[in-house]
Amino acid sequence: ASCGTVGQTGVVMESFYVVVNGQVESGEFAHDDLYIRYGFSFGPDWKVVDGIETGLSQIARKAPGSDASVVWNFPIDISFKSTNAHGWPRISISIYGVDSLGRDVVRGYGSVLVPTFAGNYERFIHTYTPVQSSVWQRFVSWFTGTYAEFYDSKFAAQPDNREITRVESTGVVKVKVSVLTRGMEALGYSLLNSS
Repeated sequence: ASCGTVGQTGVVMESFYVVVNGQVESGEFAHDDLYIRYGFSFGPDWKVVDGIETGLSQIARKAPGSDASVVWNFPIDISFKSTNAHGWPRISISIYGVDSLGRDVVRGYGSVLVPTFAGNYERFIHTYTPVQSSVWQRFVSWFTGTYAEFYDSKFAAQPDNREITRVESTGVVKVKVSVLTRGMEALGYSLLNSS
């Protein structure tokens, strides 16, 4: 005996699917020569059924004589399966660059919730970096090349323990995604977008 719900097609639905396609398009930062790493954070009932959960882009430069935009156009393509909406996926972004001595350093962290309704979306992720608590610690960090950074880059997507972290704003990342859903209505979730 099956414990799922019968969908419109007469097929028993035991889970629903969310497909996310798009790209990390660009960012506006004071620094140049930047690359990004993205990853998805999601609840324990979610499973990746197709696609790539993390990605690392190429290094991009600002165009000479243009604005502060760095363009990556880095693709996102992933499909999820779940039995409930708790732990809906979030995209975590980490921006890295090269300092004046050629060392890789963090230029920003940020995250955004994957939209919960099917459609095409453009999201702006405001980024930040952790900062040291004193001028002396900042000097030592610069001198040794060990800047403050999070142990796990998905920390930006977690709601716990962020209130005690000192941060400074570093820029903004533009993400464009298309979201498709399947089987949500059969499991009792409303597909009406109120906006």
